[in-house]
Amino acid sequence: MSENELQPEIPVASADVAPPPPAAVPPRKSRIPAFFFGLFSGCVVVIGGFFLLILFFAASRGADTSSELHFGDKVAIVPIEGEILDAREAVEAIHRYADNSSVRAIVMRINSPGGAIAPSQEIYEAIRTARSESGKPIVASLDSVAASGGFYIASACDRIIANPGSITGSIGVILQWMEIKDLLAWAKMKPETITAGAFKAAGNPYDALTDAERAYLQRVVGQLHGQFIRAVADGRKGKMTVADVTAVADGRIFTGEEALSLKLVDQLGSLDDAVAVAGKLAKMSGKPATIYPRKRKPGLLDLFSDSSESESPIEKILSRRAPRFLYKW
Repeated sequence: MSENELQPEIPVASADVAPPPPAAVPPRKSRIPAFFFGLFSGCVVVIGGFFLLILFFAASRGADTSSELHFGDKVAIVPIEGEILDAREAVEAIHRYADNSSVRAIVMRINSPGGAIAPSQEIYEAIRTARSESGKPIVASLDSVAASGGFYIASACDRIIANPGSITGSIGVILQWMEIKDLLAWAKMKPETITAGAFKAAGNPYDALTDAERAYLQRVVGQLHGQFIRAVADGRKGKMTVADVTAVADGRIFTGEEALSLKLVDQLGSLDDAVAVAGKLAKMSGKPATIYPRKRKPGLLDLFSDSSESESPIEKILSRRAPRFLYKW
């Protein structure tokens, strides 16, 4: 066999056969939709987190003490401390406890000389509404002082319990301001006032009262005094008449012991006694557990809202130059 016969036969490409076409390159996808989707998702997450943070701080500010987490029936204690200038926290606490199924009764712990008329009336009405709608007993416990507006609030309760040395009563209205006309004259200052209405400037600290203005303001004070007397008589219905209240509604204060003899309070005792009475009225067995609302503290939301705490001492004095009608001792 020859060498030519041993070599493999190599095929020869035909000149008529075309070369295979190059592989197609897939088109490049646009990243613009993915970019905007990611941007939108990120914004949603950030905004959602921000609102959750705000809700957390808002909830933590209004939350009650951890004692509310305890099981079993309880008596809630709502404190009224200091001058009464705002009703919001007290009214919210009363409504919250009235709706809480584990709270069987409420004790209003009052240590206040009174204050502004409208907030005192709002707390009074909140107590009356909670009593009628929830059926839960509400007992007043008088601390060192529960006078004027403080007693106004107490009179809305089922029972009033005072310490023997508690100061209470002071059923009356006060309206006062500082007349600074002579001081301004000494300082060579001359204020100007333009009004529409004969009595619009009544009580202006820059001028002395006219006889007509004094009679006008006295009439308003008398009307507010009548509201106080009727509210106490309504709250103490069956225990005191309007005549009984009127007889002691001359602004006098009384000790708890004196108030008991005048039927302004129902019995003498401490806060523990008030809690025991509230539990008994609610037909609770054993010594009732108690809960207190946590005091509100400034939080993140206060940074975005106006606050009167930012007022300077001078601004506070000037803002109070106008007369204020008060149920206050």
